Formats: sequence, C-alpha cells, structure tokens
Amino acid sequence: MKYIGIRQAGPSVTLSQAVLNSTPMGGGLYMPQRLPVIPAPFFMNFGGMRFDEISYVLANQLFGQDVESAALKRVVDEAFNFEVPLVQLSENIYAIELFHGPTLTFKDFGARFMARLLGHLHTGAEMQRSKRSGKLHVLIATNGNTGSAVANGFAGISNVEVYILFPRGHAGRQQELQFTTLGGNIHALEVQGTIDDCHSLVSQAFADPALNAVAVLTSANSANIARLLPQSFYYFYAMAVLSEKIGSKSPVTIAVPSGNLGNVCAGVAAADMGLKYNKLVACENANSFLTDMLAGRDNAAPRAIPTLACAADKGRPSNIDRLRYLCGGDVDGMRGRISAVSYDDAAIINAVNGCYDATGYTIDPHGAMAWKALNDSLKPGETGLIMATGHPAKSLTAMSAITGRAMDLPLQLTRFMNGIDHRRPIMPMYPALRDIILNNL
Repeated sequence: MKYIGIRQAGPSVTLSQAVLNSTPMGGGLYMPQRLPVIPAPFFMNFGGMRFDEISYVLANQLFGQDVESAALKRVVDEAFNFEVPLVQLSENIYAIELFHGPTLTFKDFGARFMARLLGHLHTGAEMQRSKRSGKLHVLIATNGNTGSAVANGFAGISNVEVYILFPRGHAGRQQELQFTTLGGNIHALEVQGTIDDCHSLVSQAFADPALNAVAVLTSANSANIARLLPQSFYYFYAMAVLSEKIGSKSPVTIAVPSGNLGNVCAGVAAADMGLKYNKLVACENANSFLTDMLAGRDNAAPRAIPTLACAADKGRPSNIDRLRYLCGGDVDGMRGRISAVSYDDAAIINAVNGCYDATGYTIDPHGAMAWKALNDSLKPGETGLIMATGHPAKSLTAMSAITGRAMDLPLQLTRFMNGIDHRRPIMPMYPALRDIILNNL
C-alpha cells in the first residue's frame, strides 16, 4: 500500500517511509492512498471473534502487503495483550472500555502497535547505512498523557532508544511517573522550560545534519499514521460485541470524547473500510474547534482553554486536516458524516455525577461528555455506544473535586507510584539533548 501527503501534491511513499519519517516533506500528514474495504463475509462472523483476532484481520488488510504475516501477528499479539470489555450502563447505552492497557488510556492501542511496527520496519530498513547507528532514536515532546503511552509502548524494545522531553512542573507527579520510572531504553528528560522549549529541542535534533549522519531519528507523535490506523480496530470490535447483545436492528450512535480528533478520524476510517453504524458524534470540551467549524462559526486561531477534561484541551486539533480529507475535502462533507457537540466544565461536572446517579457507573470527565451527548439525544429504539477513552483514576484530581469521593488506584498506577524515578533534568539548550543521544548510539 502507498501513502500520500494530504496537504500538497507529491510522490507516494512506502509504509516504511511514512512510519519512519512520520510527516511528509514540506509538512502535513500521511494517509493511505486508498483504504481497503473489508470483505463482507468478515462481518458475518466477527461477532464471535476476540479483539486480537479482529485486529489481525484488519492489520493484514492495512499492512499485509508490506509486513510478512508472522511479523504482523507478533506485532498484534504483543501490542494488544489486555482486555477490552463492553459494559452496559443503561437500557440503551453501552461503553467500550479502552483504558485497560498499561497507562489506562485509549492511547495505549496506537502507541503499542506503532512501537512494535516501528521496531520491525527499522530492523529491515535500508536506511541503516554503515556510518549510522543501528539503533532507532525516537524523540517526543509531551505534556504527559501521550508521553506515558509512547514510553510504555516502546519500553524494552531492542535497538530503540526513546527520549521523552517534558516541561518541569507541568504534569502531575502521578502522570510523570508513568514514564520516568521505566528506565532502560526510555530516557525521561525533564526540560527546565516550557513545552515550546521541548518542541524546539526536538526540531533542532531533526534539523542537525551532523547528528542525522550518525543516528537514525524519528518521531512518535500523534501525526504518525501507525498510531492512527490501529485505533480503527476497536471500533470494529465494539460493534462486533455490541451486535451480539442487541442484534442488527437498533441504529447505533457512537459518541467519542474528542481533542486532537485522531479517534474521530479512526471512526470515519472504519466506516470507509466497511463498518456499519448510524451516527458518529464528536464530543468536545470548551475547546470547541470542530463544533464551531461544523456550525459555521469562525474559530480560526483558537488558544487552548484548560478544562476538567484536560486530555481534550486542544486549541486547533492537528488531525483536522485528516478528518477533512476523509470526509471529501470540505466542511459540507464533514457535516454529512459526523456531528459535534461541546460542553463546559459545569456540564461535565453534571454529567459525571448524573451518570453515576442514573447508572451507578463511575465515568471520567472525557467519557462523561459522550454519556451526556447520548443521554440527551438518543431516540426510542436507538442504541448509544461510548468510546470510554480513559480510566477515572487518570483524572484523579478532577474526579475527587467533582464527586467528593476517594478513588482506589488501579494496579497499573500503583506500580508506577512505587517505582524508581529515572528522570534527568536538562536545560533547554540543544547541546544537552545532542550529547545524550550521541552517548546512546
């Protein structure tokens, strides 16, 4: 399969080029030249399949032309070794819990698959020339959530060194320990500056010809197509499990907590690959970029607003160009395929408590937006599906303030809290980062 940059005309590239380079020359994002359509017989039998079985079928359709079957099976089996339960909240609302991976968010799916695929592609890549290190060096600047998923995805993978650059004092200690306690091939670099300083250091590394002459560098940010496409897998699985419970007669509306819009893109891509559902609703917090766009309101240069659903605090989502591309290239095409709603903090508080009062289910601030969207809009005979993207304990401070109840930490978080902190403070000066990379060739 070939991949193209969606922002400007240019030559198509291979999977290895798209994944190892992350973004096209001149900027933009990669997408498959054509998404495969899953054969109809698959949907006749997928109701009884496990998540890893469904994922392997889909991975073969997407990547099977470029990755041998046995290697792809290993990638799937190693990446998706945790449960993905469907929970019934009320008579007509269900939640697919995407937070049972090592960092308790949906980002574990894309990050773990991408890490293993990157490792495999780099092993056989022609880019390992004699004057360059045989290792792959992955750089990412993060405020917390993405960094923990990426770090845990790459932890222990041979011949890969990962550098997590994060600003001092921005994320909570619970969040930071999810990547600072890993050690080994994960280098947690606490930058004495801002997130902008972190991004600047990463950019300088990629632009350094002397460093790139001896080290193979790549990124693992949300732009990487190998993080996006595997997120479509759990849409197929959720509909497979749900169809076993409700049959095929009830129209299904899927509500997705939305920030950077990668999850929404994955849902639209799943439909393009043949998955049937009725509606897809993107649920935003006060950062209402997509809601404003679909409503025709001008929001050309938004600034991110801090909210209780903090993982969705994005001013301008970087995946908006991908979403527009998937929907035919314009806003009218987007309106025909998705809808969007936004909620302020007061509505989120009411939704978290309202869901618990009505169903006994503790839902995090992000999932609460999806529950409210479904609870307010479902008609008789319709079924709602929440893409539950994060464990409530990942929003521990917000949940305590909203509910007034103490919350037990899951085993995954307890393990991080008891681990040894390997963070390394550095000044926001490029030579410090360059020397660390050179010392790990």
